[in-house]
Amino acid sequence: MKKILLALVSTSILLIGADHIVDQKHKTFIPHTLDVKVGDTITFKNSDPFAHNAYTDDEINEFDIGMQKPGVDVTVKVKGAGKFNVECAIHPNMLLEVNAHK
Repeated sequence: MKKILLALVSTSILLIGADHIVDQKHKTFIPHTLDVKVGDTITFKNSDPFAHNAYTDDEINEFDIGMQKPGVDVTVKVKGAGKFNVECAIHPNMLLEVNAHK
């Protein structure tokens, strides 16, 4: 019974994926680069006292979280493998490089 339960727990962890935290502070993404797997999530935290807008126009992983107010967290899911950049529409010097693996 213990082996079956352990196998179910291990399989569930693989299916859920990991959550990666990206902070937006001092008009920068922290970290600046991120390695993820398909199925993982990325949570964008806004630790600045003003709004941000994280987006990518990557064909597979396209998202736009809209106007993100201070103190708000927004989560997106990684849909496909490849490299893509995330930018802030409000602060054009902000850049996050994401490398998504299968």
